[in-house]
Amino acid sequence: MKCVINICVCLLLVLLNQGCANEVDIAGPYEEGASVYALLDPSQEVQYIKINKTFTNPNGSAASAAQQIDSLYFDSLTPTLLEIETGRIIQLYKTNTITKAPGLFANSVNYLYTTKEKLYAHNPNNIYQDYHYRLDLDLPAKKKHISAVTNVPDSTILLGPSGIVNPINKVMEFTSGSLKFGFQAPVNSKVFDGYFYFYFLEMQKRDTSIREVKSIRIRMFSNLRTLVENSIENLSSSIDGNFFYESLLAKIKIDTNVIRRAMPCHFELGCGNQEFDNYMQTSEPSIGIVQKQTDYSNVLHGVGLFASRRISRYNNISLGAYTRKRLTKDSALRTLQFVN
Repeated sequence: MKCVINICVCLLLVLLNQGCANEVDIAGPYEEGASVYALLDPSQEVQYIKINKTFTNPNGSAASAAQQIDSLYFDSLTPTLLEIETGRIIQLYKTNTITKAPGLFANSVNYLYTTKEKLYAHNPNNIYQDYHYRLDLDLPAKKKHISAVTNVPDSTILLGPSGIVNPINKVMEFTSGSLKFGFQAPVNSKVFDGYFYFYFLEMQKRDTSIREVKSIRIRMFSNLRTLVENSIENLSSSIDGNFFYESLLAKIKIDTNVIRRAMPCHFELGCGNQEFDNYMQTSEPSIGIVQKQTDYSNVLHGVGLFASRRISRYNNISLGAYTRKRLTKDSALRTLQFVN
């Protein structure tokens, strides 16, 4: 028995010595990878797609590598968009036209891939309601093909805020009651945000020729969702009309040296598709004890988000007589210096 114990002790010592002598390489060898972030938007003149390297740096800190341009961008890529329903191929071109804010990552350049080709441009009769686009690219080492597919929302039909008392001239009243925004959600839409853009002219009292047009954005509703992604639904959301005036007081700086005059405004409705909504929901903080989030990606052989949105606008909205009178006469709003 004593002999058996001695043998076991010897084996244990050998294992311990081997464990101390060996090191585990957690990072492993470098493997080329890519991250993709894009929101296709048919309402915009230009489409932008961000494609970056993914990397680990076993010989140094990730923060140091993030400051190196070579660690962030590929030397040569030829990504394309395929319009699946029609077979049209859209070439994407490298650009450095949008400045990146300073931060953890190097910002001397900000390479994006872009096209000015209009989505749906080939099809003025809009035969296909359910459009899908596929991003394709091969990494420079030619060892990996990256792809991602998303559909694109059709146009949103604005049924108009119920507070618009004159549909022809688009006159809106913000009363103290409820204001209802209604619209028809199109195919491929899932989540909606609504914003009212209030424009005003600001003039110096001492010299009214010194003037500037300013605006504030007021979020009327957010995260309004359809029940089914690929069907047409009528949605609506209501707000208290007083919220408009409270927002002006919170967002417009008090300045006794100026006078202000309201100008025509616009309402903006943004919708995102299912992929966009999936990404946003997984990015929201958890309300549980364990603050764990799920990483969402719909990029094959890569990471990131390839989704779509569409922005619809209701332009040239004038404020009605009640709203203009309240802006200029209400004692609570007088500090904002609005005049007729």
